[in-house]
Amino acid sequence: TPGELNMDGVNAQQARRFMDRVVGFMVSPLLWKKVARGLSAGRVQSVAVKLLVEREREINAFVPEEFWDIHANTKTKDKADFKLLVAQKDGSAFKPVNEAETKAAMSVLENASYEVCKREDRPTKSKPSAPYITSTLQQAASTRLGYGVKKTMMLAQRLYEAGYITYMRTDSTNLSAEAVDAVRDFIGSEFGDKYLPAKALTYGSKEGAQEA
Repeated sequence: TPGELNMDGVNAQQARRFMDRVVGFMVSPLLWKKVARGLSAGRVQSVAVKLLVEREREINAFVPEEFWDIHANTKTKDKADFKLLVAQKDGSAFKPVNEAETKAAMSVLENASYEVCKREDRPTKSKPSAPYITSTLQQAASTRLGYGVKKTMMLAQRLYEAGYITYMRTDSTNLSAEAVDAVRDFIGSEFGDKYLPAKALTYGSKEGAQEA
């Protein structure tokens, strides 16, 4: 059965139509007369143009600020390379703004001795990325290897035909339960249970996603 008509929605549409006509029909001819032929104005269009103009003016008015960094290339007692950044001077942030300030600081630092006065270890946790779908496979191949879409899909097809991967044209991140169980068994036996989450991670797929 027909539902009750939402008059607030109807009135809102009528108001938008009125504003479209007032702005478009009345302001556009004024632009032709005062500025140039072919220009147009609109309820949404004119506001969007205003925002773009304001942003462009901010960009044009931006004055870049010069700053310098000082790094020290050192080695640990195990001869491993260790790069340090000079971050503070006399308890305040150290950000030289020109070459002269930088060289003055370097003249003091070059022959100085350094020691570690404090160390903080902060544990972090991160989840692995979701299994590849077609789009993320192509993005990763482009970013990491510089491969185009055609080359990526050709190589993926060969891997699929050889049985190394599942079907590469998919937008589903689901993995088979058998494969997940096999991987968890391998990790547990080779590396120990401490490297296993309590349960396998799952990743959401959009509705109607095509399985691999």
